Amino acid sequence: MNSHERTMDPKDRLLLLQTDIRTELPLDVVTPIITQPPFVSVPGIFNVRDISNNSAFPAVVHSGIAYRSGVPPTDLSAEAQKALVESLGITTIFDLRRPFERTKAPSPVIQGIENVWMPYAFEAPPPDYTDFGGSDGGIASFTKLYRSYLDTHVPIYRKVFLHIRDRPRDPFLFHCSAGKDRTGVLAALILRVAGCNDNAIIYDYMLTRAGIEPARPKLAALLKGHHGLDDNDLRRTGMVTLFGVQTQGMVGFLQALDELGGAERYLHMRLGLSEEDINIIRRNLRI
Repeated sequence: MNSHERTMDPKDRLLLLQTDIRTELPLDVVTPIITQPPFVSVPGIFNVRDISNNSAFPAVVHSGIAYRSGVPPTDLSAEAQKALVESLGITTIFDLRRPFERTKAPSPVIQGIENVWMPYAFEAPPPDYTDFGGSDGGIASFTKLYRSYLDTHVPIYRKVFLHIRDRPRDPFLFHCSAGKDRTGVLAALILRVAGCNDNAIIYDYMLTRAGIEPARPKLAALLKGHHGLDDNDLRRTGMVTLFGVQTQGMVGFLQALDELGGAERYLHMRLGLSEEDINIIRRNLRI
């Protein structure tokens, strides 16, 4: 283990994970974080981690069940495919992206892994970065955005929870583009249903700040290509905020989820799962 990793104080790590996205994190600080659990190394894929173990809180979820990540490249190497299939045992990849994102960056075809994608429940416009330039640092806009995923992503979220119910021994991976927003909301739902406390869920979300650091150029290219942006757009306050990791946005989402009755009620009322289904899902997730 790297000596920096051994000596980094937890408070220092929390401060690091709240670093403004415009500030590049030193390689000698980031590398020890993203090469230790819960991060998993898969060549060519960034921000890959096991959501069961965030290293700062007691684990509640079985390890080796659910993984989150940024988008796998279409031309994923044979080495990376082998890591997913043989090392992690991934059987299913759930793609949370929009159709135009999938058209521009198709999912890789991996022997032994099923790619699952579902159309959104209804088509909603992509987030407008100008909404994220407010004096609150974009907190209200992030909360609203994350809350909206509970509506738009009903079909794919249902698929994921049915997988957990019916195939608990078949590891799966879920991703959007950066593995931050849509992925973060799904991770929060899974962890909430499993019984993780909010501090653990928020910390899991914060780890994305380190996880996306090696992919800065790739993410900038994705933003430009998908949304027709230029370098000047990427420097605008709202875009910088949207591109970053806003901890209070996840805090706001969890509060909004509580106001809706909690994760279990969401699974029941919106995903159509019974109380028995939810109990099975929880048992399958928990250690």
